[in-house]
Amino acid sequence: MKKSKISVAIIAITGLILSVSVMAGGNSERYYISGSDFGLDLVQTMVGTSHHEFDNGFTADLSPGQVKAVEVLGAILGLSVEPVQLYQVTAPPSACSPWPECKNGGGDGGTRTYYPTDQTPWGIEMVYNNPAIGPTSGGLGIDVAVLDTGVYKDHLDLFRRVKQCKDFTKRGVQNGCQDGYGHGTHVAGTILADGGADGLGIYGVAPAADLWAYKVCGNSGMCWADDIAIAIRYAGDQGAEIVSMSLGGDTQSSLIRDAIDYAVGLGALVVAAAGNDGPDLGSIDYPGANAKVVAVGAIDVAKQVPDWSSRGINDGDYIVEEKEVEFAAPGVSVESTWNSGGYYVADGTSMATPHVSGLAAKLWQGTAAATRNYLHNLAEDILPIGDDPATGFGLPYVR
Repeated sequence: MKKSKISVAIIAITGLILSVSVMAGGNSERYYISGSDFGLDLVQTMVGTSHHEFDNGFTADLSPGQVKAVEVLGAILGLSVEPVQLYQVTAPPSACSPWPECKNGGGDGGTRTYYPTDQTPWGIEMVYNNPAIGPTSGGLGIDVAVLDTGVYKDHLDLFRRVKQCKDFTKRGVQNGCQDGYGHGTHVAGTILADGGADGLGIYGVAPAADLWAYKVCGNSGMCWADDIAIAIRYAGDQGAEIVSMSLGGDTQSSLIRDAIDYAVGLGALVVAAAGNDGPDLGSIDYPGANAKVVAVGAIDVAKQVPDWSSRGINDGDYIVEEKEVEFAAPGVSVESTWNSGGYYVADGTSMATPHVSGLAAKLWQGTAAATRNYLHNLAEDILPIGDDPATGFGLPYVR
């Protein structure tokens, strides 16, 4: 399309402003810029390297001056400029030493020096409906993408399970999944820790499943929505059966929503934490609040719901809708693998989520829809009676 001389002049002047603003001070924030190819190409040239590329746009870190300049260009060229949401995991502190439950060492594929307090923690016993369960089983051939702070891939109880190790917090998709926080390693262990080659470590729900460790959150536990969205799409393209996300935020990201639609369309079952913002109704976090996502709340060893576990707005009809909790699972005092190579006990719907992800891997029914329905049929109702805002269908377990 030809531009008038006036429009071209305005674009040139705005471009100059934008170029100058690159050198201006101010803290950068992440933005998603979408619109026409011509406008996107122009802006991308001026702001420099994009962070992630999407079908209709790209994300980039912009200073306040750059944002203003891009908005001026957007008004001329029909571009949309919107902030990228920041999500977070809910986790224990990253330093282990003050807690006796945290055992360091023994995580380089070599000789074991530390051992879990319980090889099959109470949450594993509960979802197996067997307090005397020994080594667990299941999940063979199922790929589980864990989108989190990364994974300590050399942990004795995990290293045989790691099939992919990717970092989405940098530009594009990079190799590596170093977990500087611990949260992702804990989540992964609950899903598929295999006890180690010596059989003396901890066991997850589905120890034969394959782990795709996708780092989408930084070492502070904060996660940009575009990093999450790209990882979801990547998992879908790779053919993951299950995408597990123990993270969330108060508002829905369009980037994550579209990525979920994409991955679900390719056959993935997406599972996410309900959040730790309870007990008010409607306190459920996104992406768990998305109706296409299995949202998981927490229960303790007595099958009671802790106050902090987020609630949905369930109407009792056993039909999964927006902002509804779907299941409850063990999420209090959960022992699992840690990024020290040892073990750690933690609380949160972040810890409940991998129990359901692990069950989905163990009990996979050939498709995501069939597996989700199967878990519905397995679920044991938890008080209050019915499809309630705290526990939804209830606690699914092996029968």
